[in-house]
Amino acid sequence: MRLISKQAFRQYMGFRKFSNAGLAKEAKCSISTIAFLRSGGKSSRDTVGAATAARIEEALNAPPGSLFSATVIVASASMKQAA
Repeated sequence: MRLISKQAFRQYMGFRKFSNAGLAKEAKCSISTIAFLRSGGKSSRDTVGAATAARIEEALNAPPGSLFSATVIVASASMKQAA
């Protein structure tokens, strides 16, 4: 699942008064997962598993699908290697 907006994620955390550690505890994930989602630098990331995304949205009392969306990976025939 891909984070839709880092800014919205940060705003939800601020509104609900969650620190990285507090949200991680409530969502049953690592502090580093929350920190990576919040950060904007080279070490940032914007994807988590579906179960983690659901727990984070629930912990933030955010409507399902409001912070994360499903990602679709498309592979084309041209990406296959010739045998």
